[in-house]
Amino acid sequence: MVVSVIEPFCDIKYFISDNNIEMFSKASFVFKNWGDYVEHDKYKAYLKQQYSQEIRPLQSVNDVISAFQKKLDIVETELSESEDIFLEMTIPNYINAHKNDPIKSNLNNLNFISYEVVRNEKSDHYYNHMGITSDNERILVIAESQLNAITSNCEELKVDMIIERGIDIFHVNQETPDFFAYLMLFDSRNENH
Repeated sequence: MVVSVIEPFCDIKYFISDNNIEMFSKASFVFKNWGDYVEHDKYKAYLKQQYSQEIRPLQSVNDVISAFQKKLDIVETELSESEDIFLEMTIPNYINAHKNDPIKSNLNNLNFISYEVVRNEKSDHYYNHMGITSDNERILVIAESQLNAITSNCEELKVDMIIERGIDIFHVNQETPDFFAYLMLFDSRNENH
């Protein structure tokens, strides 16, 4: 199984979670319509003007899963041996992203739950985006409620779920790097839809 990472306008690879999204926002931004590097201030102004009305308040990953279960058939599942590699790669990223967070001090008792996106007409868009044609492959979602973290082996679904999860109002009011990284996800989604 190939594990992909989000790189919409960025020269680094990462998994999105509460803390490491900042790495993404500090990287060099590329505005694809211009095809060139642009100044941060211009791109920030563009993002605010274009997507501020689409910002969602922060929700739990359980709420995100519930919201997507209304759109897609998503069921809790056990991972196969080959799929377990995806989870094993995800866990250290989440732990590293939160190891210095005093609020999340109990990182030894994380409960990662895996879900399968059932392949049918509701999910065909995501399966087609990934180019999955084999019945042996499937789209997975991994969620951990203590960290409020969610990821998927499908880039497009991961972006959609993180957008749905929303962002804390503090980041919006303070216009933190996390805020602009969140707005960049809308740009990424628009490129892929």
